[in-house]
Amino acid sequence: MHRHDIPRGSAVLLLATLLSSGLALAEEPFVPDWAEGWKQTFLKAYENGSVQLSGKVTPQYLGTGKQEVFAVLELRSLDFPPGEHPPASVALVIDRSASTAGRRLLIARKAALSVIDRLREQDHLAVVAVSDRPDVLPVVPMTAENREKMRGYVSKLLAEGRSDLSAGIEAAINQLSAPSESNLYRQVIVFSDGRPTDGMVDQDGLAQLAREARESHSIHMNTAAVGDDADFELMAGIAKQGWGFAARLHDSSSVERVAARQQLDQVRRAANSAELRVKLAPTVTLVSVLGLDAAVQGNTLTIPVGELGPKEVIPIALHLSTDNVGKQVRPIPLAEVELKYEDGLTEKHQRKNLTLQAELNPPKSKGREALNLEALGAAALAYVDEHAARADETAEDGDQLSAMEILDQTRDKLKRMATLARADVASAMVLLNKRSKEIFAQKRPKPKPDPFSDKKKKKR
Repeated sequence: MHRHDIPRGSAVLLLATLLSSGLALAEEPFVPDWAEGWKQTFLKAYENGSVQLSGKVTPQYLGTGKQEVFAVLELRSLDFPPGEHPPASVALVIDRSASTAGRRLLIARKAALSVIDRLREQDHLAVVAVSDRPDVLPVVPMTAENREKMRGYVSKLLAEGRSDLSAGIEAAINQLSAPSESNLYRQVIVFSDGRPTDGMVDQDGLAQLAREARESHSIHMNTAAVGDDADFELMAGIAKQGWGFAARLHDSSSVERVAARQQLDQVRRAANSAELRVKLAPTVTLVSVLGLDAAVQGNTLTIPVGELGPKEVIPIALHLSTDNVGKQVRPIPLAEVELKYEDGLTEKHQRKNLTLQAELNPPKSKGREALNLEALGAAALAYVDEHAARADETAEDGDQLSAMEILDQTRDKLKRMATLARADVASAMVLLNKRSKEIFAQKRPKPKPDPFSDKKKKKR
């Protein structure tokens, strides 16, 4: 049969068949060797991403006028083998200079202790305390005895003196560059407010130290900027050149994330550079973000999440206030949420979008049916975590009375939450009672005055 003898309809059908077959072949994702044992999970990641975003709102039915609302976001990653977890050699650099007195040093201590608690027996650890000069606990295997020794040392750190951060970083590099550590995965984590007074004080010089440690000794440099007024730009510059993560710690409620990110640096991840962006509706006001630190600009929140590992769940609660008018039943938009991340399995850039909304329905807004009980329970726990951390930090600053007031106000808030759902808030009340006892049972050091505080500068 000659080409001109083929019926026109058959030719079109043949061409369509060939094209569809070719497209199907082109779209078939390549499954790497390391994912062959869990191919279906990899294909799920390829089709829809390794991390999913969901959200719940309570109350879900609103009345007219001003009303508090909790929106609970959840990031949930796929379950897959994390791969080999090599032994690590970790050095913690803790700024204990006078500028960290009170809550800043408390936050740094808690974050450092969280890292120590997660290290395994095959890991090694060194601790460097930064002041006028570095005080070094040399790198040792993480035996039970050494773990307790390191925990005891960190727990008793006091704030005093100036801050020679560069000397502390150099001391940590010296510990990890020893021949005994050469076969281990080497990491430094620097906890500081990012305000060095001695030694190298500029961002470029400190970043150069991190770059040299990475290039010469394969040491990854991570940072945690501690306190509301920390110089995050300086700390992030160090981490960028050290190929590490840069965390913000405005309070101690999110210190566990630092330890989690230290562990994730060594294994296969579901996501990298994850970030949430929340745009609030015009009638909505932000009260607070519970669970992670956030940057607020106008009606937009940016919540850096960082890395997520396999089978990880990260809840973030938004405490909101809304003002509604009218009686007609209608949807009330609260916020538009966008999650962006680089997929750790497929290396694709992913975006997930979610609309948070409630319903204006005055008749349904009064009773138990107005509540999303799952969201209420999660919000109550997040509320306790945040406010217990604030009370702890306030007590560390020497103000026991204000710390007690914060806890009393939190207890009153939980009681109001429990009016229609006592059982669903019970776990949060138990947690609050436990944290209250811990806060007032602590023997707290009397903070030494900071000779470089703004108050003293004004007196001069």
